[in-house]
Amino acid sequence: MFKIKWTSEAQEQYFKTLEYWIEHNKSPLYSEKIIEETMYTESLLVQNPFIGLIVENTNGEVRRGLVLLNFSLFYRITSDTLEIISFWGNKMNPDDLKM
Repeated sequence: MFKIKWTSEAQEQYFKTLEYWIEHNKSPLYSEKIIEETMYTESLLVQNPFIGLIVENTNGEVRRGLVLLNFSLFYRITSDTLEIISFWGNKMNPDDLKM
């Protein structure tokens, strides 16, 4: 079974996203939904880490899993770990995504 490990950059993106939606909606409900769906996506990836789509121009090292269709988890697979390297809003400028 694989373990999940978040990079500090991915954690920062995740928490900023949650904070943004709490402030934007004046309610934590959507952020709670993001948390719930992120946990669900993590559980799917732990069971089958190869279900994520391979990201182009990464030599097959980076994959992408969707969260609520609006967000993506970008991750790498090592021998026993899924390293989440980015939590990305899919409406953001893809040129700003660094992997």
